[in-house]
Amino acid sequence: MKELINSLKKSKRVAIIAHISPDPDCMSSMTTLSCILEQLGKKTKMFIDCNNLTELMTNFYNLDESICEDIVVENFDTIVLVDLAQERLLGKYYPQIKDHNNIIVIDHHFSRNLNGSINYIDSHKSSCSEIIYEIALKLKAKINQKIATLIYAGIVGDTNCFQNDNTNENSFLVARECLLSGAKKNQVTFLIPKHQTTPEIILRKMGYENMVFKNKIAYVIFTKKMFKQAGVDDCPCFVNEMLNTDDNIFAFVIKQKEKNTYTVSMRCKEGYDVSKVANVIGGGGHIQASGALFVGAPVKHAKILYEECLKQIRN
Repeated sequence: MKELINSLKKSKRVAIIAHISPDPDCMSSMTTLSCILEQLGKKTKMFIDCNNLTELMTNFYNLDESICEDIVVENFDTIVLVDLAQERLLGKYYPQIKDHNNIIVIDHHFSRNLNGSINYIDSHKSSCSEIIYEIALKLKAKINQKIATLIYAGIVGDTNCFQNDNTNENSFLVARECLLSGAKKNQVTFLIPKHQTTPEIILRKMGYENMVFKNKIAYVIFTKKMFKQAGVDDCPCFVNEMLNTDDNIFAFVIKQKEKNTYTVSMRCKEGYDVSKVANVIGGGGHIQASGALFVGAPVKHAKILYEECLKQIRN
């Protein structure tokens, strides 16, 4: 941590990059770090490789199309990667920044292949937002209502409202401090675990109609055509719903992002390790919540993932 803090203090122009298909923890980590550094007089710019901004990204996180711009690396003395464990999850930005001489990685995933000049990885934290909170304290930044709300949103997002196995004592302690600092709890609760639009409900219906369920494993493949028919680009909480039955042990959702590119969100129940399943196709993450990005036939990859899940169940 000391090396990380010293590097941030010396930095003047900082690029902060999140992973593709960013979740609330990822966006909270990125936007909170930007707020903290701006407080200290640093110049920051945020980047995410994404095609369309979601309602959550624009309304709650106040992001705009500029986050999708290419990076002119010469403009930044420091590049910070938040909530990033895999090179491929940087999307188009990996080849743009890989040769920069001052890359900081801040993350909480134990399964990973991404490293920078400075790596601060704490897999005991339930969210990357908790690490950003720790950094804020070390930098003596003011935890105002905006920062408190952002951090609280990140924790709520990555613990699934304090329900996931990664939830621990620190999750509640930091959440408490955020609430004491004025975090907008009700707004976060509605926007992240509860909020859904009519198009998302339509997509969920398609998901249930096309779900494969056998041997305590459930999965579904969402195509671009399905997204277009529903009128929405994502259905982020659907994989959690698939696991909320007595029978299912593993659940995964494959989502088409481009013509031949897909992402996978995976979950499993206690006693199993879905990160090992994701690792088979180059992904990773947490024991009970992991993800991956792949190029190629979705049905073929679904079969590979299914077989890996089945191996764990049989063993």
